[in-house]
Amino acid sequence: MMHANGNPNTPPEGEQSLFRKILDGTSNAVDPSDRRAVLARQLRTQTDLDDAALDRLVRRFYSLARVDPDLGPIFNAQVADWEAHFARMVDFWASVSLLAGRYHRNALEAHRALRLRPEYFERWLGLFDQALQEEVSPPAREHLLTIARRIAANLSSRLCANAP
Repeated sequence: MMHANGNPNTPPEGEQSLFRKILDGTSNAVDPSDRRAVLARQLRTQTDLDDAALDRLVRRFYSLARVDPDLGPIFNAQVADWEAHFARMVDFWASVSLLAGRYHRNALEAHRALRLRPEYFERWLGLFDQALQEEVSPPAREHLLTIARRIAANLSSRLCANAP
């Protein structure tokens, strides 16, 4: 889907993340040292996301991606241990969507050697959104899709700048 800003990988103009909405709505009375925990709790409550939901989502996405004619060969060539990859991706999504703080790798470096093209990110987003629609609530879909668009835009701009 192409957005008004011309880039299909970026959120539509004016789209505000659930993080920002919750952060803006969090009382200033919350101690700054507790702010992250409060935000994380509110994100879980508003999205119904937890590790089990993220595990279902990750597994559904990869069931689609592994048979995709464009993405499947890339994933299948790179991932030797699918169970370990699923666990790593649950940690990643828990960290970026629920502030779990369990993913400590560099996602940009993990993708740098793959020779990715911009259309791969469009396809990834399409399959990810399909998995979201099948596996999570509408608020969780909106939240995760906003994050996924930003990730896709960032990785695409940094990894595909010189792509033909």
